[in-house]
Amino acid sequence: MERLESSFTKNIHKNIKIVKEHLYNSPELSIRIIKLNTNPKYYGALLYIDGIVNTELIRESIIEPLLNIREIDEETIMSTIALQHIRSESIEEVTSISSTVDGIIRGKTLVLVDSSESGILVDTAEWQQRPIEQSNRQRNIEGPLIAFSEQLKGNLNLLHNMIPSPTLMVEKRSIGRITKTDVAIVFLTERVDQNALKEVRNRIDSLQVDYVLESRVIEQAVSGKQHTLFPLSFNTELPDSIAAALYEGRIAILVNGTPTATIVPNLFIQYFQHPSDYYSKLINVTRLLTFFCFFVSILLPGIYVAIAKFHENWFSKKVMKHFFSNSDTFLPFWLEIFLLLILLQILAVGSYRVSKELLILVSLIATVTIGTTAVDAKLIHPLSLIIIGTTYLANTLITYTAMTFTINALRYIFLFLGSLFGILGIGIGMLILFIHLARLRSVGVPYLAPIIPFNLNEFKDVFFRGDLQKLINSTHKYPHDESDKTSR
Repeated sequence: MERLESSFTKNIHKNIKIVKEHLYNSPELSIRIIKLNTNPKYYGALLYIDGIVNTELIRESIIEPLLNIREIDEETIMSTIALQHIRSESIEEVTSISSTVDGIIRGKTLVLVDSSESGILVDTAEWQQRPIEQSNRQRNIEGPLIAFSEQLKGNLNLLHNMIPSPTLMVEKRSIGRITKTDVAIVFLTERVDQNALKEVRNRIDSLQVDYVLESRVIEQAVSGKQHTLFPLSFNTELPDSIAAALYEGRIAILVNGTPTATIVPNLFIQYFQHPSDYYSKLINVTRLLTFFCFFVSILLPGIYVAIAKFHENWFSKKVMKHFFSNSDTFLPFWLEIFLLLILLQILAVGSYRVSKELLILVSLIATVTIGTTAVDAKLIHPLSLIIIGTTYLANTLITYTAMTFTINALRYIFLFLGSLFGILGIGIGMLILFIHLARLRSVGVPYLAPIIPFNLNEFKDVFFRGDLQKLINSTHKYPHDESDKTSR
């Protein structure tokens, strides 16, 4: 393959050819030749990708000023044009072809002038974007109704509006070898946990990928190489959740093209805190109920099967005879529960994937199949249907998708522990689970903090939401240890 030039020459036509070659002679590349009204006469050229630029802006801020130039010094022609003539707040003089091509594909217009070995990039991008809307996946009963969109600039604008402070710091990175994707690391300089910030910078800077299509690549890099079912980074679409996390000393990571932000360090208790808690007048017990429902959701099917198989003596003979001994279903209880869990999970996944027109039909078929028909056909015991229904109702209080996937996996694990070893197996499984959670680290911070390691000062916002004034005026300190070095 022919070696391509890496810098500009003094010949404008050769420079145009070099840029075209680096863009693989894209038919979308528009080239406009301009004759500058100077003495001696100079030729200029504008290069941009049609469809991603504002042509009206190009005409007003670039073409008209260039046509009105009268006198210009040949030695300082590019700097003079950039400083005195082009009407734009974002101007960059470039000599590198790679930087130039990267700017053009991001919606910038390249200005070239004959006899000059540099170019000028002017920001003229006009990206299509949806308006700011309410989140459909993370609804907020009270408080702001706006959610992030896919545009990084718009999302940063929302954060600057919510946190009008000079301590709000935004560090940008461009990640990807083939395609550069903008990534922003956002934090408050006076409140951020410096150890966590250093770890985030190191992990993102060490990321080597060809492209970043969505934020999951960044999340995986920030989470490290720990093997776990639990999410070690927290995702949200709500700007007020991000603002609250920044005030608590955490770091937010935003990726262009993704309508969510990632928060680290991530703590287990975050999945039981909802933004609506902080807009409530009174201290409520909803959070404590959410903790209870979490354990009900992962343990109830396993406990039900364990009791039916190993612990019949826990209940009176009448109860056992009515619900278990005289059961006329031909499937074993553990298989009934497993089948119901699979069917309901298929329904849950399918409800997100099918079109809205088919959603009612799918719900109707699921109701008939899982409900009356399955019971009448002696496939499923009515009590099994009640147990699984209660399990899924308890799961609805956990509104964050990442933790929902974890709950589904844990539910199957405890189901098989209960069917094989009874309540003792479930108890041992819970012990192993707590040990595993205690060993997890999110950018060096213990996942179960402030429960393990115990910190009484941080308990004002764990099981109950404490006094808002005390929460606002308190600073958060996150414990660190050396155990995370092995996970990098």
